[in-house]
Order: sequence, then C-alpha cells, then structure tokens
Amino acid sequence: MKFEIPFKSEIYLNQVRLIIPIIYKHYFKNARESLVVGVLSSLLGIFIILGRSYLGIVFIGLGIWFIIKSLLKFKLYNTLIRTHLKITKEKLSENQSDFGNGIFEFTENSLKYIDKLQTRDIKWNEFKSFKEVESNLLLILEQEKGEIMAIGKNEIGDESYEKVVDFVKTKLK
Repeated sequence: MKFEIPFKSEIYLNQVRLIIPIIYKHYFKNARESLVVGVLSSLLGIFIILGRSYLGIVFIGLGIWFIIKSLLKFKLYNTLIRTHLKITKEKLSENQSDFGNGIFEFTENSLKYIDKLQTRDIKWNEFKSFKEVESNLLLILEQEKGEIMAIGKNEIGDESYEKVVDFVKTKLK
C-alpha cells in the first residue's frame, strides 16, 4: 500500500499534540509515583501519630517532601510539553515551504517514508510498538527520542486507514 499525503500544518500540529504526551510519558509517570508515595507516607504518619507515637512525624515529613517533589515534576512535565509545542510551531512557521508531500509505503518487510527532507526504509522489527489515538496510527520507534511516525484517518480515508491498521497489527504483534 502506498499513500502520497500532502502536508497540512493543522493536521501536523494535531498529530504533534498527540505524540508529545507519549514522548514525555516517563516524566508524568515519575511525578505520579512521587505523589502516591508522598500521600501514602503522610497518611501512614498520621496513623502512627494517632497511635501515640511521634515517629509519625518522620513519615509526614517524608510525605510532604515527596509531594513537593512530585509537584515540581508535574511542573517540569507541563513545561516540557509547552516548550516542545512552541518550538514545533516556530519551526513550522519558519519552514512551511520546506515541507512537501509525504509518501508512506507499507511493504511486507518495511515501512518506506519519503519527504523533501528524508528517505527512510524502516524494517518492521525496528518499531517498538504502535498506538491508535484519535483516529491516528502512531508507529513508535524510539519513544523518548520522539521518533514516532503518524498517519491519520483524515489523511488517507476511512477504508484505507482500516486496511493500514489491520496490516500494521499483523506486522507489530
């Protein structure tokens, strides 16, 4: 299957918005874990104090420290997302004329992608996984590096999109 997709900035930005949380997922997970540890430690400290032991103060202190740490991590996560989107918008407005049609070719052995800036032939075993998010197929190579390819239902049509998803499911189990 081969698709030549004209570049549309609004579709591209929407796909970037879908990809960004996946790229920074580990930051969010780390912040959430710190928050859970902080809340549990604080609750444990309260129960220990209710049991008439001052050892609970140590647990409450640790809990507060973890909660503050998690709030700073959530702030970093949100800052990273905003910064990534801002940089993407700036590059898009500067280089709008550099983007041309993108060609996706799904073959038995690989996914071939061609645009004005790059030509890639990616073997199916190089992909870590795939996700369907808001009618977009996200093919994940290196999640934390942001190497995620996206192809949307609104770019290739409903019927072709379903064929591509079914094909990718057979290749990336």
